[in-house]
Amino acid sequence: MNPTFSGEVRHFLDTTGKQFLENLWEMLGFLRDNFGNLLWRLVIIAFIFFCANLVMKGVSRFTSRTMEKNRALLSVDQSRRVDTLMTLARSAARYLVYFVAFLLALAQFGGGMVQNVLIAVGGIGSIAFGFGAQNLVKDVVTGLFMIFENQFSVGDYIQTEDAVGTVEATAVRVTYLRSAKGDQIIIPNGSIQRVINYTRGSYIASIVVSTAYESNTREVMAVMEEALRDYAEAHQDLIEEPPVVRGIDALGESTIDISVACKVKPMKQWEVERGMRLAIKEAFDDRGIEFPYPRMVTVPWAEHLSPPPAAEGEDASALFGWEPAPAPEFEEGTLLDDSLEDTSLLDDGDSDDGDDGGDGDGDAVKGE
Repeated sequence: MNPTFSGEVRHFLDTTGKQFLENLWEMLGFLRDNFGNLLWRLVIIAFIFFCANLVMKGVSRFTSRTMEKNRALLSVDQSRRVDTLMTLARSAARYLVYFVAFLLALAQFGGGMVQNVLIAVGGIGSIAFGFGAQNLVKDVVTGLFMIFENQFSVGDYIQTEDAVGTVEATAVRVTYLRSAKGDQIIIPNGSIQRVINYTRGSYIASIVVSTAYESNTREVMAVMEEALRDYAEAHQDLIEEPPVVRGIDALGESTIDISVACKVKPMKQWEVERGMRLAIKEAFDDRGIEFPYPRMVTVPWAEHLSPPPAAEGEDASALFGWEPAPAPEFEEGTLLDDSLEDTSLLDDGDSDDGDDGGDGDGDAVKGE
């Protein structure tokens, strides 16, 4: 090995080790002299975030009490509007409180350090933050417009492009839904392009009942009207207007489809549709009216028909379970039915014989 190279390596290792040890002893000395101050600052930081947590609990308690109080004093639509604003205020307060707590925590290490951190974040991370903030700004702005335009409120049953459920909460950036199965769905506000609100306004419960062609359609419609009238009287809390049998909706291949419509209260259309189907089914059962359904007709194999030919060397009785009847035999030169005899063929034959054995008359005809 080159003595010069080995000396450089030794010098590098000695210098690195000496610098590392100097910094290590300096850090240990700093901790020895300032351990109490560092411990105190850590206690202050923990107390800051503890206070921030208490503030958020107070905000949550205040918003919850406000929502419960307004449910008893305001109408359903107004209380849902208040619930939406309270959940939005809770989300905005969470961002604000924890941001202030973060700045106060940085201030415990000195004002110069806070400025250096902010400058570093603003300088080095500005590019990455700028690309990522596009969706963030879009989510926030879209959420604010949805709240101010009152597109939906907490408790509404809505449908977006990819999700259907009840609105549990609206935040600054996302919306929380709860599906019918109990799953929680979190949707960024910026991805919501279209909203279908099933809660607001009146809805129409519509069903189609298939009946058979053999039934008297007018009597069937009368039975349906009677059954639906009784159902509407028993469920006035669900129905705004009595059900109406509209008439024949379509003539199918094997069914006559009769449509029924009923104006119901919000979010009750599915329950009313199920109830009307049950009422009609029970009424049809009481009157002996049958619903059309696929039928299968089985035709037994006729004994007079000849079975398909068996394979060579295979016993037909083993294949079918019975001995097939032998094919009828006929004498050569006879027909199945004398009435099928074609006399025109015989006449043609006689005429041919005459032509062969005839005289010059036949030639004369040909010449003509």
